[in-house]
Amino acid sequence: MASYHELNHLPQGQVEYDERLQFVPVSETTSSYNGASIEDVSQKGLDKSMTAVAYEEVAPEWPQGPQKIAPKGYIWWIGTIGDFILSVTPVAFFVIAALAVQLEGQPTENNKHGESLVEATKLAPTIYPIVFAAVASRFYKILGLWSTTRSRGISIGALEQILGSQSFAGSLFRLFSVRSHISLGIMILLTWALSPLGGQSSSRLIFKTIQVSDSKALVYYSTTDSESAFASASDLQVASTATNSLFTSSLMAAEEQRRSMTDLWARPRIPRLRNPSNDTWQTIDQAAMTEMDYASLIGIKILGLGNFNSTTSYNLTAEATYNDLDCKQVQRGASVNETLAYIPVDRWTTPKYYVDKKNDTTGKRLPGYTESSGSPDNKRASFFVTSDFSTRERTSGGHLHIMFGSHEGDHTYTLYNCTLRNVPLEIDILCSSPLGCGAQRVRRSKSPQWDHGDAHSPFTLQIPVVHNILVNFPFAAGFFDNGSPTYQSTIDNYLRGITQFPFKLNYLSPWPTNITDEAFSRRLTLLLNTFYYASLDPFTATDSNYSKFPVDTDHIVTQPVYPGGYLYSGYQGASMVMVDNATKTTRREIYGLNRQWVTILVMCTSILQILSLVGLVLRLTTPAPDILDHASSLTRENPFIPVPRGGSAIGGPERARILRRMRVKMAGVRPDDQIGYVALVATTGVLDQGVNAYGEVIPTRALSRWKLYW
Repeated sequence: MASYHELNHLPQGQVEYDERLQFVPVSETTSSYNGASIEDVSQKGLDKSMTAVAYEEVAPEWPQGPQKIAPKGYIWWIGTIGDFILSVTPVAFFVIAALAVQLEGQPTENNKHGESLVEATKLAPTIYPIVFAAVASRFYKILGLWSTTRSRGISIGALEQILGSQSFAGSLFRLFSVRSHISLGIMILLTWALSPLGGQSSSRLIFKTIQVSDSKALVYYSTTDSESAFASASDLQVASTATNSLFTSSLMAAEEQRRSMTDLWARPRIPRLRNPSNDTWQTIDQAAMTEMDYASLIGIKILGLGNFNSTTSYNLTAEATYNDLDCKQVQRGASVNETLAYIPVDRWTTPKYYVDKKNDTTGKRLPGYTESSGSPDNKRASFFVTSDFSTRERTSGGHLHIMFGSHEGDHTYTLYNCTLRNVPLEIDILCSSPLGCGAQRVRRSKSPQWDHGDAHSPFTLQIPVVHNILVNFPFAAGFFDNGSPTYQSTIDNYLRGITQFPFKLNYLSPWPTNITDEAFSRRLTLLLNTFYYASLDPFTATDSNYSKFPVDTDHIVTQPVYPGGYLYSGYQGASMVMVDNATKTTRREIYGLNRQWVTILVMCTSILQILSLVGLVLRLTTPAPDILDHASSLTRENPFIPVPRGGSAIGGPERARILRRMRVKMAGVRPDDQIGYVALVATTGVLDQGVNAYGEVIPTRALSRWKLYW
């Protein structure tokens, strides 16, 4: 067995400084303390104002006799209540985890409980480490004290490791400095590592996400099978002004608007099929669309979108038709006689004429000029259109043909022969806020096939519609008076490629040579369909509130009648198709739950709760004074600290309170010896002076790094 000298690293035969002090109760003498009177102490230079404490000040608070360890006074009860509160504090984090689980799936809108919990989780990363530090540091302190009361005791290395574990950094420092009981030190470090982990998990419990749910909805859309307001002369007189206004407004819109997926009144526009004979779905690339990629500048009306807002969208499939024109240039610079040769009266039957006046005399009459009985009504345009509606080929199911002629200024014309085909479509429309409704996909309707002819198409079903549309189309955006026109009309400008400023005045000029047949076909298709669609609902087209429902003047049907007859609505309303299988998609913001972080929080808090409860139990059952980690404990049994006899049962905090005015220093107490001795010494406040346990002034010396000490 190692000797006492070996354990204390003292050479054999070295006499250690081991003066034992014999204290007597203060009550046994009033003038001396163990051979040194209080008067002698003051005479020896012990200044009461400079020393930490004088015997007279210590004596009244110092225990006057034996006492129990940690008596249950009001201080003990306050500490116990505080420990109990600290022990139940981790329950709050269990509650937060439970509330987070309960909050999962609930909407965030007007959810005060959710908002409160979110605010609590924002504070949790700050509060959790504080609570963890308080609980863990108290636990390790009490664990170390309890370990010293066991019959077998505890090793100094383990005790030092436990008592130094008041924080993660402290534990790590003790592990490297003591270099003993490595497994215990690592276990303590792992415990402290739970503090930031628990704090972060408490802030990541819940998050906001979007829940998407689908349901069936009833919506309405205006059909292109509606009866045109140009179906009769009386309707034409009433509706022509409104129809022309819709057409002109659409043509005057900015280029960006003309390229958008909706018209001026936020109605979805109908895209043109890239391949009209293909009945597979064609996806619409909105960013790449131009105004020519649409069949019309005017769209179809959508109604019945209840609760239409940023959280709700609708998807429906609508059926529509548009007139697709395939035009070929016949001749440039054709004279009046050559022009008339291309449109013989037995084939081109529109009974109105364009009058080309020359030298202020009545010249040859060309189709397209509106002439009343008697004298001309002075309407002039720079182009004409006529059709072969009444030919035998047409009435037997053939396609409609339109002849277009543009006046070049020197009584010559550029002529295009266009074949009109009616294209039935299925359009997949998505309505969402704030973008509105727009086509997402389009394909050719499977019934009827477009190559079966157009004898039953909505546009060409009756001659009054074709006649009135073609006669009034040249004047839809304005006209000129008094004889042959000098300027190109607005529509003529647009067809010639002047699409940015079509209303600008331009003198009649030869037809541009850079216009391809395809470009002309697409422009004429766009404008003719725009004028025709404007005539379907000229009076209520601008009222396109998605959330409204059809009114009494609207005609409601369950499906388009194509390829049957018109849907009569009268010119006061529109024909609306009811769709009962539209998809309503509701997006609402809800609270989501991070289950992994909930598990981590519960695990960390469970360990924290165990530490708090075990710490409370050890505090209530440990019969030792709390002296291990207090500076005042260094005054116990110290031959260089003048304290009264007894007080071994006093805990560290109580001893510190009693000796609160005593000043101490770390100094060498054998200043004249070659080898010094380091001790904690009561000081007089005078340089190189200290006081021993007898109250005697002793010489001291400041510590030096270059001197040897036992």
